[in-house]
Amino acid sequence: MAQTLSDLTQTEPLPGHGRWEAELCLGFAAGAGKTVLKHRSHKGPLSVQRALYPEGAICHSYLLHPPGGVVGGDSLTVKARTEAGAVALVTTPGATRFYRSDGLVASLSQQLDVAADSRLEWMPLENIAFPNAHLETKTMVNLSTGSQFIGWDIWMLGQPVAGQSFGEGSVDGMTQISIDNQLILSERFRVNPRFSAYRAATLREFPVSGTLYVYGDAQALALKLEAWREALASHRDLAIGLTVIDGLLVVRGLAKRTDALFSAFTHCWQHTREHWTGKTPEIPRIWRT
Repeated sequence: MAQTLSDLTQTEPLPGHGRWEAELCLGFAAGAGKTVLKHRSHKGPLSVQRALYPEGAICHSYLLHPPGGVVGGDSLTVKARTEAGAVALVTTPGATRFYRSDGLVASLSQQLDVAADSRLEWMPLENIAFPNAHLETKTMVNLSTGSQFIGWDIWMLGQPVAGQSFGEGSVDGMTQISIDNQLILSERFRVNPRFSAYRAATLREFPVSGTLYVYGDAQALALKLEAWREALASHRDLAIGLTVIDGLLVVRGLAKRTDALFSAFTHCWQHTREHWTGKTPEIPRIWRT
């Protein structure tokens, strides 16, 4: 059943543990010549800057988390929806940091709904899970035939620059993507000391990993990006794979450095936008500050 903007605030936030419990709900709609942030509500330390229009009609929104990091027991919920005719880009002004925990688990829940004839570009900066952090994440993406979506998730585990591994930390992540209420993709991102023993099936000692999803002419985009991916095969510090699943392009990456994977995903975004619109977008200024 289709949701309205008001429906986004009807679910209860995740249970907290006596620490920060925050929820942010965003609704984008077509306005007079541009997309507007029609609905915005929040509880706790999650908010969004005013709508910005560096590209004209496209609404840019920056998610803000004033405490500057997430600790064990914190609970964050983010929901965003685009209505027909809306085009929105959502990112963050900085990395999201998950700090070491004394045993409590932090949680991050994201729900993204993209209506037919609308576009959502969900491109936050990286998540940093510090040594011995414990967290659970769940991302639900609900797409519609005729919509366009690109979104990514980038993780850095531990502090490799300081020579610190993820240690006894754990991440249990779930991503599910549906098209017209039919589940297309359901996958887990699970990291803990026990799973790390299976090197070939895990991160192969790369501290940075990420996944990018594109819906909207995925097969043609995969063909355009394949030569670029093959050119990266000689890079020892970066590995990229492309898969098309039921009309969904999935780009997976492993890297030694966050900036290398972020640059690769940015390349995919620029080529995707150019394929959709005929114009190559400029990199958001907030990424350069």
